[in-house]
Amino acid sequence: MVNLTLTLKLPFYRLNQAKAVEFDRLTAINTQVANELLQIDIKERKKLTSAAFHHVEIGSMWINQTIRNANAKTKVKKFKQMWLEVNNQGFEIFRAGDLYTVSFSLYRGIKGRIPISIHQASHTDILDKLISLEAKLGSLKLCKSKKGIWYALISVSMDVPDASEVKGWMGVDRGQNNIAVAALPKGFGKFWKGGRVKQLRRQF
Repeated sequence: MVNLTLTLKLPFYRLNQAKAVEFDRLTAINTQVANELLQIDIKERKKLTSAAFHHVEIGSMWINQTIRNANAKTKVKKFKQMWLEVNNQGFEIFRAGDLYTVSFSLYRGIKGRIPISIHQASHTDILDKLISLEAKLGSLKLCKSKKGIWYALISVSMDVPDASEVKGWMGVDRGQNNIAVAALPKGFGKFWKGGRVKQLRRQF
């Protein structure tokens, strides 16, 4: 068995405007905390915990992860964006019917569940393994795309079977006159002509 680590990028399901605005606001606060850390000597910074930021409304586990992330970036002078992130102790995955939700506490002492969208069957299988404890949760990061879509980036690690030995193969080459050529180790290959494709391209 081999241990595989991957990250699922799952958009939040019908995230309302109020939550999206709040994510933006808390991310800005988190970025400010990270930049304040850069002003502290690295030796002193490594001793800090969330207690030094008890006045910040973001939950302590999120702040502790921000401190770790800031300490890891030794050459950064200023963060443009420090996404909110928490380790596997700070969130859970739940399922109700076909709906999956992520439960976490962004604020101190307040926890909530937010549904996520699943677009791949493989993601469903992995999330089910997380719920059944067949896979191990990593971290959760909240980030926004350039199009303004908020995502939950969930890190997962699990054991997968070793790759089986390759017993055969096929070579495939793509071209223009011949749209594709396929060949086995023994024997002559097969050609697919590209004339029809060229005709459609010229027409449309």
